[in-house]
Amino acid sequence: MPESLFSTAKLPGSDDITRKQFGNGAILLTRPNNSSPAVSIRGYLPPGSAAEPPEKYGLVNFLASMLTAGTRRRTFRELHNEIESMGASLSIGAGGLATSFAAQCLREDLPRMLEIMKEVFSEPSFPAKQFQRIKTQILTIIAIQAQDTAAMADQAFDRAIYRAHPYAIPELGFPETVQMISREDLEAFHQRYMGPKGLVAAISGGIQPAEALDAFERTLGTWVNIDQQAQPELPPVEPLTGIIREHVTLQEKSQTDLVMGTFAPKTTGPDFLPAQLGNEILGQFGMMGRIGEAVREKAGLAYYAQSELGMGLGPITWQVVAGVNPNNVDKAIALIRKELSRFTTELVTEEELADVRSAVVGRLPLSLESNAGIASALLNLERYKHSLDYIRELPTRIAAVTREDILRVAQTYWQLDNMVIASAGVALS
Repeated sequence: MPESLFSTAKLPGSDDITRKQFGNGAILLTRPNNSSPAVSIRGYLPPGSAAEPPEKYGLVNFLASMLTAGTRRRTFRELHNEIESMGASLSIGAGGLATSFAAQCLREDLPRMLEIMKEVFSEPSFPAKQFQRIKTQILTIIAIQAQDTAAMADQAFDRAIYRAHPYAIPELGFPETVQMISREDLEAFHQRYMGPKGLVAAISGGIQPAEALDAFERTLGTWVNIDQQAQPELPPVEPLTGIIREHVTLQEKSQTDLVMGTFAPKTTGPDFLPAQLGNEILGQFGMMGRIGEAVREKAGLAYYAQSELGMGLGPITWQVVAGVNPNNVDKAIALIRKELSRFTTELVTEEELADVRSAVVGRLPLSLESNAGIASALLNLERYKHSLDYIRELPTRIAAVTREDILRVAQTYWQLDNMVIASAGVALS
């Protein structure tokens, strides 16, 4: 959908987004959607898994899972009955740099929902019964992942590319480190790192900004943790030198999952948008772009094949992933390298760039049709330090990306003699 087919004025912008930082450090962005009676809340707050001590890897994931297990005011059952009585929802998950949360409720229930969220974040009780149940669940998930070729290929890739960096560690942790985590560890880590400084939330739905700001100020805006510490800064990553090849042997598997990749441009940097458009051409657009067409459609070497460009404030990666017959691993690697070589030596065609521009711009209004989509977009404005008019400016920015920009970025980041090739499946012959 070309820019001319819709008005960018209908996209979120500085005239209809309200942003406020509260005295406790928390930040709220809100935009009304008068056609909806519901409200969506998205956000993040410290800590992230990068703050974990090595002997307790998996601590933040465990903490995120325990926050809704009961508070000092309400038991697990009472808490969830309260949320369900509103027809609302609340989920919390761990990430590398932050703990994320998502909630939904009716407009009239927003103050009540925000009060519950404050209680969950600031007063978890870490009940012993739920602690044991969740620890068992986490260990079970880790055991299941250990037999999953895609999960093991991803973990092998992360270990190889990040090495001594915290991102080399799976967010779930390891069985031996999860076993070491106690309720006291969760309590101490929560008190040390979880607080309103670094909390960012976005609210979208059938509520006016003044009402949303007032509800937030009376709840999460009053949260104080005088003991809150800043989590450690991420260390730098080591640049890749040479080809790093890793394989995890999992017997009796009919599929081998393959991950090939390198470091990507910073999400906040000028190279990221050309990389996004280039990634669409390389392995996303249509039937998974050039990679999908060459490896899956024409050669029949893969069950799936595509490229993926990460997002985030830490060091991110640019990958090609595929699921292949174990007998086709080497052929698939060779063909992917061939497509990467073409991507880094030849300009993409004018037709490819025009099609991808149209597709990416066309997805903008579609991604903002729901309250959750708008709240997520607002959250990313704050996360990546964009202006409040960034979404409206995107069509113009996309139109300015040239074939030469894409080739330059491809050549800068895809160094084919310096990359990681990881796989998981039956033993390699």
